[in-house]
This record gives sequence, C-alpha cells and structure tokens, in this order.
Amino acid sequence: SDIQHALNEDTLLIEFYNDGTHLWAFVLNHQVIELHHLPITIDRLNQLLVQLQSNIAAALKVDFQNVATRSLTELAQRILQRLYGFLLEPLMLHRYGQQRLMIVPYGILHYLPFHLLYDGSAYLIEKYEVVILPAAGLATQPGPRQMPGALVLANSFEGRLPYTLAEAQMVQQLFGGTLCLEEKANRMAMQTQPSQILHIAAHGEHRLDQPDLSYLQLADGQLYADDMLQQDLRYELVILSACETGRAKVAASDELIGLGRGFLYAGAGALLVSLWRVADASTLNLMERIYKALFAGASKAAALRQAQQSFLAENREVHPAHWGAFQLIGDANPLSTPREWQ
Repeated sequence: SDIQHALNEDTLLIEFYNDGTHLWAFVLNHQVIELHHLPITIDRLNQLLVQLQSNIAAALKVDFQNVATRSLTELAQRILQRLYGFLLEPLMLHRYGQQRLMIVPYGILHYLPFHLLYDGSAYLIEKYEVVILPAAGLATQPGPRQMPGALVLANSFEGRLPYTLAEAQMVQQLFGGTLCLEEKANRMAMQTQPSQILHIAAHGEHRLDQPDLSYLQLADGQLYADDMLQQDLRYELVILSACETGRAKVAASDELIGLGRGFLYAGAGALLVSLWRVADASTLNLMERIYKALFAGASKAAALRQAQQSFLAENREVHPAHWGAFQLIGDANPLSTPREWQ
C-alpha cells in the first residue's frame, strides 16, 4: 500500500520474480495489484539474453551507417520481439493507460534493456517512459532536492575520448556550476557540497569477475564502486557518460554489485548509466538532446525518452546498440524548482 500511494497516476510498476524455474510479474498502479505467471522458463530466458548480448556486441563492431548492420538490426528486433511476447505482452499494458513504466527486474533480467523491447512495430521507449528500480521500495523514497548547478568532470583518457571535453562544456553552459577538465577531473574535485547534477564523462570499465573493482578513470587514478560510499553524492541526477557504467553483477540475494550501486547508496536520487560500450561522438549527440530537454523542464524519464526517440526518428534502421545504451535508474521526476528548495 505504501508503494501504491507513492505512485503517480501516470505510473505503472512492474516487478519480476523467478522461483528458480518459472517467471512471475506483479503489476500495480495506485489502485490495483495483479499477478501474472509468464510463459517462459528461466533456461529459455537465458538463451534469449545471450543471443541479444551477442547481437549487440556484433553491432558495436560495425559503423552504424554501414548497410551490413541492417541484418543485425532485423535479428535484434526478432529477439527483442520474442522477449516482449514473453515478458510484457501477457500483462496487456494497454488496459492501464499509464505513460510511465517503472520496472523492477529480478536476477538475470537486470541485464535486459527493457526500453528496447520490440512489439513488432515499435520499441517500448517509443510508447512509454521507462525507469528502472533495483527494488520496488525505492518508489516510496523521494529524491533529494538541491540548489541549481552542476559538478562536471571530464577526462579524455589521454586524448582517446576527445568528445568528453565538448560534452562537459555543453553541460556547464546550460546548468552552470563547476567544470573540471583533464587533470582537474580528479577525486578531490568530488569533495564538494552536492548540487543538482553530477556529470562524469570518462572512460569506464566493468569487471564481471570482480564487480567491486569496476571503475571510472579519473585524472588521478581509478574511482571504484566502493569509493562512492565514502562520498556525499546526494545529487538529484548523476549521469555517468562512460562505457558500461550501468552493468552490475547480480548476487544470489538479487543485490546488484557495480558502479551504480555505489552512487545510489551514497544518496544519488537518479542515475543515467550505460549498459554497454558507447561511442564517444554518438554519446555527445545523445547527451545534448537529454540536457536540452532537462533544461526545458522535462522530467528525467521524459528527457531520456525524447532523446532516444529523436535519434531513432532520424534513421529507423540504426541498430539499437547505437542509441539505446543508456537507461534511467531511480527518481524519474523533473529537476527541482526554487519552490521545492524552500
């Protein structure tokens, strides 16, 4: 009842669970709760996710404008359509009329980009705002409210990521605050009072074997997941514009171990993170669209949706690996206003 009371009228929460063999989905809004037994085994789900990850890895090796990617795109859509048919079609989402889906994955579903599920004609992000929560209880916790401004760190990784600097300057021009480039993008720069936005544009690496050693590469070394726990990171929005910042290892207790966990535990209200390796230039393009929407007053969920939709609208044959890497975790609402600070 606490979760239902916390949901907006335009939000539908879907929480998944598996009992080791079968998959279930709980669906609730501010009025109803339903339980669905889904028509897929865990083994079959594993197979489809491996196929999808292999397809994405192959697409990232080819330029997104290459005609050879068309067959990879069609294969990705077939896999994503099968997943949609097993996971979401039985829920008959059209009955509810909500525009935002708040999804709580379980187990291996933490590795699935839900916003890319395909119904045969459109990706899920074209029909709904999509937000991920590590646990449903987070829906009851309002995000922090901070004074305006951004802390922006950009490290080009010895020139290998040149667009990170332009990206950082774009954020600072829109939202003001503190800009730390190259050697100034270090751990000491993070020892400051949180503002609305923390934006880090840098090289990132996910360690599947030792997820606690996943890191962001700053000027003075690597920033690990556990380092976040020593910081005050109560920003309204943290954007990690780097590779694989949203990946995590799912422990037996369904606890996520990775970079994102550190930021959430340290107080961040919302995270925008990537699920796989992202190209430097296309990430700048996407971030410009997201930040302009946020600056215009869009919610965090709507800003991400608008950016991905506009990218897709320019070329529907582009493989989703090239525009769909980023997902939103946590508080989906707009950045706060002066009235809320008071």
